Amino acid sequence: MWELGIAVAAIIIAIALMILVAFLVPAILQLRQTARQLEATTANMDKTLPSIMANLDEIASNVAAITSTGRRQLEALDGSVQEVKQMIDDVVAFEKRLKRKVESPLINSAGTISAAARAIQAFTAVMSGQKKRRK
Repeated sequence: MWELGIAVAAIIIAIALMILVAFLVPAILQLRQTARQLEATTANMDKTLPSIMANLDEIASNVAAITSTGRRQLEALDGSVQEVKQMIDDVVAFEKRLKRKVESPLINSAGTISAAARAIQAFTAVMSGQKKRRK
């Protein structure tokens, strides 16, 4: 009886192994296909990666040159801006000096002219009043 039980157990184990293998075959086939695709991708990367790296080196060199040129131009522009600022400061200082020198004499002259105008007005008023009295 043991022999029959062992034979049945062996058959059940064999059937279970066959079912397991039947399920594993598609997975193994998919794994092989994935390995082939990975190999093709790796070969493609080996071909294209050196040119990509060369392009990256060229781009890095160009960026460094552009940055250096931009820095030099900014330094030159800074000098020009400083010169323009100094010119503006000079113009403002000149305007202040001119205003101080011209403003006071103009105010005095305006006062003198105003007083002269009032004096002329008073004189003409007095003279016109005398002419009316003589008539």
